[in-house]
Amino acid sequence: MKNKSIVYKHYIFIISLSLLISQCRSKHETFLEEVNQYLEVQKFEKALTIIQNKLESKRDSDEVISRTSPKRERVLRMSEDRNRIVWSEDEKLIYRDIPNPMVKTKTLSALPFDFRISNNAEFALVSFRLKNTKGCRMKAISMLNDDVDFDSGAHIACRNSGGITKDGKYIYYFIDESLYKEKTEPPRKPIKVLDASKIAPPFSKLRNKYSLLPIEDNFILMTGIAGSYNMYYLQTKNDTSELISKDILSPKLYYGNGNSFFAIGGKIGSWYLREVEYSAGKKPKINKGFSISRREIEPWKTSNKKDFLSFYNKSIYKWGPLAKKIEYPIQCERGWGVARDYIIYENKIGELVLANTTYSDEDWAVLDLYKEVKKNIKD
Repeated sequence: MKNKSIVYKHYIFIISLSLLISQCRSKHETFLEEVNQYLEVQKFEKALTIIQNKLESKRDSDEVISRTSPKRERVLRMSEDRNRIVWSEDEKLIYRDIPNPMVKTKTLSALPFDFRISNNAEFALVSFRLKNTKGCRMKAISMLNDDVDFDSGAHIACRNSGGITKDGKYIYYFIDESLYKEKTEPPRKPIKVLDASKIAPPFSKLRNKYSLLPIEDNFILMTGIAGSYNMYYLQTKNDTSELISKDILSPKLYYGNGNSFFAIGGKIGSWYLREVEYSAGKKPKINKGFSISRREIEPWKTSNKKDFLSFYNKSIYKWGPLAKKIEYPIQCERGWGVARDYIIYENKIGELVLANTTYSDEDWAVLDLYKEVKKNIKD
């Protein structure tokens, strides 16, 4: 009886395992059967919806790093090496170290108008809109602990964005087009470090914007408006500025591999991706760049020397100046390229997801099917 019992249990185990394997295998097959049912009766729109839902769904390897669907659109900032991120969710700022991983959350006293982070993402300079005025007040905080919690007495134009050093000891900001710095401890004592004449925009009579992007111990200073910006190099050791380029189309800058970043040059309708290389103590050098299309206008460098990731029209692409453009089998609301060739995307229900860019044959087959059905609808 004992032997029969063992055989019976073994038999049940084999059946259970077979059913489990069958279910795993049939997951994709069930999807295909459902799509084919609609294709056979030429209900292409219904089939396309099912395929699109598949492309929008999370894979088993994806990690949901936030299930919150904030009322206001998230703002996401990256460290210089793109290994750390800070994003906003209404009255909160959330820090995530991607490789470790480590998560820290800071609850703010009000909705932030904007925020900027240090090059290591350990500190943030947050701006809040003042009541009954057009200006903003500023607060410097540490994202990892309570070492820095400083309210600046200065008020700035909300359209301008300041910066905070990587040790959190100083903040920089703009008042009346001039640059000031302030130590993040009492007493509040703003110091004017650069007159407006030293950081002039392309068109001085317009209502220009000013912003700072941290690189190493210094900053890139951008100033301009409406597709025309000047780029300056701000050295914090002596608070001096040097002009790098006048041919910049957008104030957005994209970190590369830790010793370079990318900017969009050219003019409206004729864009060029220009790399700016830098090293300690030397003025950054900008190259002539190469022509890019609208689909490539949000470029995130991959570990491959010639490849980039870009998000456009709910799709994420890998591309290069001489390479064939590859669309990944994913549909999302927004996307960013981070370190180690990972992507962070926001899905249609507002979740924030961390995903690798390694896709299975089944994943690519779903994308091919999507394109084929979409083509049939157009025809």
